[in-house]
Amino acid sequence: MTPLNRNTSAQKKRVKAVGLISGGLDSLLAAKIIKDLGADVHGIHFSMPWDYCKANMASEGALQIGIKLINLQLDDQYLKIVKKPKHGYGTAINPCVDCHIYMLKRAAAYMNEIQADFIFTGEVLGQRPMSQKRHSLKWVEKESGLEGKLLRPLSAQSLDATIPEKEGIIDRTKLLDIIGRSRRAQIRLAEDLHVTKSNQPAGGCLLTDRNFAKRMQDTFDHGYKNFRETITLQWGRHFRINDGCKAIVGRDQKENDSLTRYAHPDDHVMLFAQEEKAGPTVLLKGDHPSDEVLSTAAGLVQQFSKYKDAAPMEIQYWPANDRGRVRHVTARKLNLSEIEQMYI
Repeated sequence: MTPLNRNTSAQKKRVKAVGLISGGLDSLLAAKIIKDLGADVHGIHFSMPWDYCKANMASEGALQIGIKLINLQLDDQYLKIVKKPKHGYGTAINPCVDCHIYMLKRAAAYMNEIQADFIFTGEVLGQRPMSQKRHSLKWVEKESGLEGKLLRPLSAQSLDATIPEKEGIIDRTKLLDIIGRSRRAQIRLAEDLHVTKSNQPAGGCLLTDRNFAKRMQDTFDHGYKNFRETITLQWGRHFRINDGCKAIVGRDQKENDSLTRYAHPDDHVMLFAQEEKAGPTVLLKGDHPSDEVLSTAAGLVQQFSKYKDAAPMEIQYWPANDRGRVRHVTARKLNLSEIEQMYI
């Protein structure tokens, strides 16, 4: 691809672009195209609390194609948008339009800070039913304050020309016209451009997952301390014991370890008192749980083990911030209807 330049004078200013890098294939392809046209690309990855692993893939992808990348954490301000989006939800609790607007506003601030010329994304016209229709793309551009400065390299030739294209600092003829949900064009392009580091497209945003959405809505309904508490929504089986307490049951050793690692300091960790007894780790969330709540959570430890039909067993527990304060409680026998009623 032909390098792009602002002018032909002796004092040439290299074009600088800011790109949203999700870690998925589309955003990396867009970044590769803009970089190969000669721009100095500065990538931004926005980390959702429950998708921390995608930041690693975004970093690997950025390294492979040779661009700079910064990581910005989505925090409590972002959760307010998820809780009450202006433009509504998609199929679950995904505020795709509001999400893009929020990210692009932060990207615009970064663009101004580093004096970049424009912002680009890996969006493809018609690929997603809510956020990537033609009118949605225009909404996002207008409400983020980026009219004319938001470039979508993968679909650019099917969209109105942006300011960078009109001014000739980027060659519109080198951009693409991909439309729709098929991935064939992107896969071929990735092979041509040797882009191999990306998240699988099937993974998607967890906010579009109905089960995850139920857990998120339950979190909104019953309160949370800060955005970090939403990390554990991605793991285990979730049970609402009462308005103030919830239990998360790990489904395998990896989830058991993750629940313990990302526990809030006020949570309690629960498992069999006898170390030789194999079973799940239960993370009990809620301040000052009563004896009844503790015995119910202990009952979940036993219920989801091979000892579910045995007599009530002893379960150990401790505050997540103090492994030395181990106490014990006897599991309460739970019936299936009670378990189903608690299940989120």
